[in-house]
Amino acid sequence: MAVMVHHRGAGWTYELYKETFDRAIPDTAKPPAGLVAHVAGAWQEGDGWQVFEVWESEDAFRAFIHEVVVPIATTLQAPPFESSITEVANHLVP
Repeated sequence: MAVMVHHRGAGWTYELYKETFDRAIPDTAKPPAGLVAHVAGAWQEGDGWQVFEVWESEDAFRAFIHEVVVPIATTLQAPPFESSITEVANHLVP
């Protein structure tokens, strides 16, 4: 079952997000297995960052976040972020 994930973190900046993203997905032509979509933007009127993703499965998401993203964020000494997961009821990718 596909899932929609919403990540948000106070204290995250565009620069920190971009560095994390570039290390996690160094070649955007080769996205991680199971990733369907990824969009990001400011959160809390610029005092944070948020990311919305769609994954083919919760297992694919959890593998990527724990094996790739969390170690990178830890190395960069990034502030913590929260993630919420919801099953996708409908989607359109034109």
